Amino acid sequence: MPKSLNIDWKAVERDFVSGKTRSFIASQYGLSLNTLDSRSRRCKWVARKEANIVQLKQKVDKQIVQTATDKQAQYLTRIANQVDHSLDVLEAEMPGSRKELREHIDVLEKVDRIARPTLGLASQNQGSNGKTIVNLAVLRNDTVAGQVIDS
Repeated sequence: MPKSLNIDWKAVERDFVSGKTRSFIASQYGLSLNTLDSRSRRCKWVARKEANIVQLKQKVDKQIVQTATDKQAQYLTRIANQVDHSLDVLEAEMPGSRKELREHIDVLEKVDRIARPTLGLASQNQGSNGKTIVNLAVLRNDTVAGQVIDS
């Protein structure tokens, strides 16, 4: 007859479903990995864990998109202000300062070319449907909130 384990299985289940690693759970509760694996299959914890991981990734993606959108809006506002200022200078200054204005605009264009991919903006800022294109692969790490998922 197998030995009786005095284990809080509800706590084990909670840790497993929340995404803690198998090795951490096994060491925390004094279990073998085989015992943990057997119990998780028998009680169908794996499906719940996977659903939680998908839900967590969606939440993280939403936060990443919101942060990127905020940064993009700030950046585009700053660039728009610089362009407006450059146009004001062009309209107000004597032709002798146009060279300086061209140099200023050249610098702005260089900054823009560097900043757009950094912020995940498409090169033209919009897709064919008129919406901003955000490249999640640039903005997201493959870990979920810094947590390594051990299956």
